[in-house]
Amino acid sequence: MRTSLCLLAFAVALGCRREPPPPPPVEGSATGATATGSAAAGAVPGGIALFVNDLAIGSVQPSLIASWPRLDALVPGDARKLGTWELVSLQGAGPAPRDVPKPSSAFPDMVPAVFPGEGGAPAFGMFDPVELARKGVPAMREDHVTAIRIKVAQGGGRGQNDDGGASAGDPSKLAVAVKTPAGTTTLTGAMLLALPREAMPGNPDQKGWRLTALLAAAGVKQFDRLVLSDASGANLTLDKADVSDSSVPFIKLNKQGALRLRVLKRAGDGWNPAGDLRALTAIEAK
Repeated sequence: MRTSLCLLAFAVALGCRREPPPPPPVEGSATGATATGSAAAGAVPGGIALFVNDLAIGSVQPSLIASWPRLDALVPGDARKLGTWELVSLQGAGPAPRDVPKPSSAFPDMVPAVFPGEGGAPAFGMFDPVELARKGVPAMREDHVTAIRIKVAQGGGRGQNDDGGASAGDPSKLAVAVKTPAGTTTLTGAMLLALPREAMPGNPDQKGWRLTALLAAAGVKQFDRLVLSDASGANLTLDKADVSDSSVPFIKLNKQGALRLRVLKRAGDGWNPAGDLRALTAIEAK
């Protein structure tokens, strides 16, 4: 009862048009789509009908789709943890929906979003957070989407530590203050997102920036020591020897829209973590 009331309240708050529940799912179906293809029932022209555990949330309107919103930010709070999503079913132009099982596992470090696709028609994609902020290319996509059904795990602890859209920040509003004896330079979100990325040491599938790239963008050419700070007030001090080809402070834009910094040190053929800040906000060069 509590979940149903929460979903109803969210549909009203979001401004979505409340739709009647879909027909009962086909026996054995995990998607809730019907044999006649009525998964798109309740959709509005140019919009996407959104369901969570077969309960209609409403229609995501074209004006909202145009802003490339994260899908996990469009569902009620108790359904936003991506790790609890067992299945995302996408009704596109074809007669059968496309299922994406456990998207958080199938596409780690990526986030789901809806956006204007082919010909401006609604589309769904799994994005690297930087690509989404740049309105770039998703790792997977489905065009001409008319309905999305999300199956969320009920009970248990699976995925509860996987943060989702409820706390995700806007990458364009990021800022890193770089302080030197000559003054302070602020690297804005737009400046950071424009910097070329490279593969993370030891994990080439993940991309981000070496700390030295941020220092160069701020005009820092020399330093003996760096004091790094994050949004919680935690500090990490690095000596010059901690910034080298074998000791790489590396920064990624994470799923929460924060700049996660890890110090990676070479160990034989691999790399070991040696320092961590969850939301880098300031760098002081001494």
